[in-house]
Order: sequence, then structure tokens, then C-alpha cells
Amino acid sequence: MRILADAHIGWLIVRHLETLGHDVLRAATFPPSTSDAEILKRAVDEGRVILTSDKDFGELVFRLGLRAVGVVLLRIDVPTEAERLSVVESFWPDIEQAVVGHFVTVTARRVRRIPLP
Repeated sequence: MRILADAHIGWLIVRHLETLGHDVLRAATFPPSTSDAEILKRAVDEGRVILTSDKDFGELVFRLGLRAVGVVLLRIDVPTEAERLSVVESFWPDIEQAVVGHFVTVTARRVRRIPLP
């Protein structure tokens, strides 16, 4: 899968996804002035799923009607990045199957998906 990891996604998660064979592009390498809308457009242009912890992508997709391949919103409130990775690892098979065409929200306890408009 082609993924665009937003700037808030840590290296542990990015490296894990790369070891699974995913092509991960990090938004942290973009100019600081790059807007969320520009990140979303680039993801669509490159056929990438957005991986983020920024709720603004929900507004862009559902309220403003911008296109997306898929969005994974990590709402995982745990003390360390290693614990966050552990949650992502445990849910990744479900996330991977559901994300294209959906907005997927991941918490420490569950995965919820909503079809994209």
C-alpha cells in the first residue's frame, strides 16, 4: 500500500509499515508551509492513503468534500510511541483491509470505519 504519513506520525510506526512492505512518504519532509489540503491532494495524486493523528482531515473530506483514497486517523492516547506502535500493530490487518475508500478511526480499543463521500 502507498501511504502518506502526516508529520505527527512517529518514526517507529513509519519503520514498521515499511518493514511490512508499504511505500511510506513522510509529510515531515515537505516544506513547513504545506497545508493539510495540499497534503491530501498529493496523496490522491499519488494514490496514497493518509495516516494522521490530525482531526482536520475529517473536516477536509466530510465537510469540504475533498477527495481522498483513504484516511487512517490515529486517536490513540497512550504514554509512549512504543505503546502507540503496539496498538497500530494489533489493528493493522483490519485497518489495511478497510482503509481504501474509507475514513478509519483507530483508538486503543477499536477500529471504526466510515465510507468516504
